[in-house]
Amino acid sequence: MSSADDNFIDRELSLLEFQARVLAEGMDSANPLLERLKFIGIVSSNMDEFFMNRLARLEPGSAASAAAREKARELVAGQWRYFALTMVPELEAADIKRVLPGLPDERQAVYVDQFFAKELLPILTPIALAPEREVPALTNLGLYLVAALAEPGRKTPPKYALVELPASLPRLVSLPSDTGYRYMLLEDILRRNAAELFRGFELAATGLMRLTRAAELPIDEERDEDFIKVMAEALKARRSNPVVRVELAAPASMGAFVRERLGLSDAEVYEFEGWLDLKGVSQFAFQAGFAHLKRPAWQPLPAPEFEGSDDVFKLIREKDVLVHHPYESFDCVARFLAAAASDPDVLAIKQTLYRAGRHSSIVNSLEAAAEAGKRVTVLVELKARFDEENNIEWAKRLEAAGASVIYGVAGLKTHAKAALVVRREPDGIRRYVHLGTGNYNERTARLYCDLGLFTSKDEFASDVSAFFNMVTGYSQPADWARIEVAPYGLRRRLLRLIAREAMTSTKSRPGLITAKMNSLVDSELIEALYAASKAGVQVKLNVRGICRLRPGVKDLSENIEVVSVVDMFLEHARVFHFGNRGEDEVYLSSADWMPRNLDRRVELMFPVEDKENKKELVELLKLYFRDNEKAWRLKPDGSYEKVPAESKKRFRAQEQLCKAAAEKAKLLAAAAPTQLKPRTAPKAS
Repeated sequence: MSSADDNFIDRELSLLEFQARVLAEGMDSANPLLERLKFIGIVSSNMDEFFMNRLARLEPGSAASAAAREKARELVAGQWRYFALTMVPELEAADIKRVLPGLPDERQAVYVDQFFAKELLPILTPIALAPEREVPALTNLGLYLVAALAEPGRKTPPKYALVELPASLPRLVSLPSDTGYRYMLLEDILRRNAAELFRGFELAATGLMRLTRAAELPIDEERDEDFIKVMAEALKARRSNPVVRVELAAPASMGAFVRERLGLSDAEVYEFEGWLDLKGVSQFAFQAGFAHLKRPAWQPLPAPEFEGSDDVFKLIREKDVLVHHPYESFDCVARFLAAAASDPDVLAIKQTLYRAGRHSSIVNSLEAAAEAGKRVTVLVELKARFDEENNIEWAKRLEAAGASVIYGVAGLKTHAKAALVVRREPDGIRRYVHLGTGNYNERTARLYCDLGLFTSKDEFASDVSAFFNMVTGYSQPADWARIEVAPYGLRRRLLRLIAREAMTSTKSRPGLITAKMNSLVDSELIEALYAASKAGVQVKLNVRGICRLRPGVKDLSENIEVVSVVDMFLEHARVFHFGNRGEDEVYLSSADWMPRNLDRRVELMFPVEDKENKKELVELLKLYFRDNEKAWRLKPDGSYEKVPAESKKRFRAQEQLCKAAAEKAKLLAAAAPTQLKPRTAPKAS
């Protein structure tokens, strides 16, 4: 490479490459139609976040900003074309049809007009865009009808007004139909009846507009006052953040007016024809029926050890238990905390909450435990992006129940996933621990691939107790026996583990690093991996999203391979395996290899010590490098290519993991009710 900078792939372009892989899954005709539509919606949601969070941070007019905008524009244009020109005709062929404003039959017309009068009209508020008035604060990601209004009998320039479509109503409104599925878009119902909002004017034209604002929260964490109040003020201030994108589907003259009135540059405007916000339109993927157009839903299966035991504390005393979601149900975590809440011998519960979901049995258990008089301490991260308001509500509920609620660590975001239960037993106080790679969120645990570990080992329990003392009080970071914590020692530990593989690697016995993560951005760790590769270490990386490392470059990274798997579940677990000259070390973590995780977040990494659990994780990492259906390989130039099936037998890692979970469930069903079946690593078939 010509310079040190050339050794790293651009971060934003790498993120957009990930969105392109998700889009490719949505365009893969091997997937059922409505499954493809889900991926189209995911891309839309991801791109909203890209504009709000990533593009907004780039200096306007810079080369990096221009390159990211160009690639983003190409991606969303390709997504829109595929949806409009391929998916819509396929939906119509499947008898899922959009009814336009002027084309409903008599029964549908009556239904639509009644829906407008009773459900929509009462909550609409037209906003005049008069020259003498300041443009009001428009809602981030809100969908607006733009109306051009003419005064009857007068040849004056049109007046313009906006009407925000209420997010509380469905974007797709089901219509009466004798066959298939008929729907009208909410904006089309408004278009059909918009004249009622502007009596005395003629409705000359209509269009659609949707704007995106930067998502940064202006938080002063040093303010010595109620942090909930600080966050509430910041969330309110976010509503007036700068606009970074406007999507338009409007006639040319209307588009020109919007550009001029909102002070938009050409780079900020994205024009389409008729469909905006495909995230909302992907709603049909979740309609009842049409099973033949969907992938059969996976039902998480009971974790075998928990299903075979009626005493979770006895189970965890006897062995460390590893669980893998969504192949195994998150119910085991909910059961652990519910048991802690109801057990009279449990004295205290401590837990971190980053994203808990809207209807959380985890929060219900913590609330019940506090109300029962147990000492409940919860670290609620109010700065969890886009979940801030939800987490404020949980915090208020838990405080009302009597729990001690901590709002994170000043200057840092607490991303660690940990729960500690303190129990009085005949032989004294014993502590039970759950550590995970994913959030305490039952909904996403059905969609995200994550790992969790239950243990009662003293070293883990002492470390986790010290961790909670550190984040809730004034305790200094401990000399950890088992865990590592960012931002205090996790980076240093990872660098040492990588360096050890390099130092002990020989031609006859090369070192081995196999790691699975969501993002690889940190330049110091990447440089360490380059050094390991030069020393002969075989480095195999499964990086779902952003990867700044360039693999396969002569004299730099010849021994590094990077794959990314995009499939029905979101790959979310962080697993790190170091060969250690045959004495395998395996770690799980809440942290990706990014500066924000290692330097600006409170994160945990912990070893998996049980021999069978460790073996299972080593085998798990291998599966992804055998995938020849849903895996992509990173090339040195930063682009990705689908891993070719060639003449090999087809192999799909997530499908294999589903089969392995089903086989365990069969063994469990065949076993005696109280007999525990040994856990085995998933084998590639």
